[in-house]
Amino acid sequence: MTRHIRPRRRGMTLVEIMISLVLLGIVSGVIMRVVTRQQRFYQGVNQIMTQRGQLRQATSVLPIDLRSLSSIGDDILAASDSAIEFNVNIGTGVVCAVVAGGTQVVLPPPVLAISSTTGNTFTSFFEGVEPTDSVVARGVSVYIYNDSSVVGNADDTWKRFDLVAMHGSYSDCLTKYGAGVVDAGKRRPVLQLSDPDGFTDVVTGGPISRYINPGAPVRLVRRVRYKLYQESDGKWYLGFSDWHKGNNAYMSLSPVSGPYDAYSSGSGSGVLFRYYDVDGTEISSGAGAVDRARIARIDLIARARTSSSLRAAGIQNGAQQQYKDSLAVTVMLRNRQ
Repeated sequence: MTRHIRPRRRGMTLVEIMISLVLLGIVSGVIMRVVTRQQRFYQGVNQIMTQRGQLRQATSVLPIDLRSLSSIGDDILAASDSAIEFNVNIGTGVVCAVVAGGTQVVLPPPVLAISSTTGNTFTSFFEGVEPTDSVVARGVSVYIYNDSSVVGNADDTWKRFDLVAMHGSYSDCLTKYGAGVVDAGKRRPVLQLSDPDGFTDVVTGGPISRYINPGAPVRLVRRVRYKLYQESDGKWYLGFSDWHKGNNAYMSLSPVSGPYDAYSSGSGSGVLFRYYDVDGTEISSGAGAVDRARIARIDLIARARTSSSLRAAGIQNGAQQQYKDSLAVTVMLRNRQ
């Protein structure tokens, strides 16, 4: 008998290789399509989250500054549909003493011994830091409550001064608004003031009235502006700038958040301000001082769109286009009396 031994196969036939390649291509194509869709999905979600984050930033930063305004106290300096200028608080306190000569007032120490147990303070500054020389040079106003000469509040006013300089004292006002010996060695802020109207009190000999006494409330403010503007990259941002007294103009705008939709004189502007009085009657943009004093409510509307086109829920027929969103916030001004 003759035994035939079949040779052992050592590879795949050409047909088997072709079939394997076709199947591998189909599977790879499906996987790549899924990966691409997932990548587009996450990119779209990231753009939407970034866009909504910018909207939230605009509607959370501004209300903090706006709520403390006193429109009736002339804090709002200009009001338009795309910008607002106002005096923002950078410090508060009470008069501890008026220095001889009527040009300086002393404030209590920002940190008192009693503060550690009660948390109470008489003097506080924005972020806990006194205004620097550069900030003072750019222009800081000080409002002090003038009790005037008549009993009652009929003739009481918030008197405005310009802050000329600021330094500290360890010898003035040692017996008021503190815990005596415990707070004796602490630095007390001293504000050197001038009257923009050139007033001089015949009794004090300076711009500070004789009716401004220890215990009078003090506010430190500086002039700032928020505005929708177009940057060099062609996009629109909500910008911030403060006033420079020496240049008699605002400094360059710095972006706070954005980008937003472009400015429009209609209702579709990227950032839109609307103003109302206590009765809900809208006050026209660009109002004069009398109408600005009536502002009791400010509506802020921010509109933005994604930087590129994408597919997202809510877009008609699932077409690729920029995703648009908006956010509105209403701010009621606290200091209306």
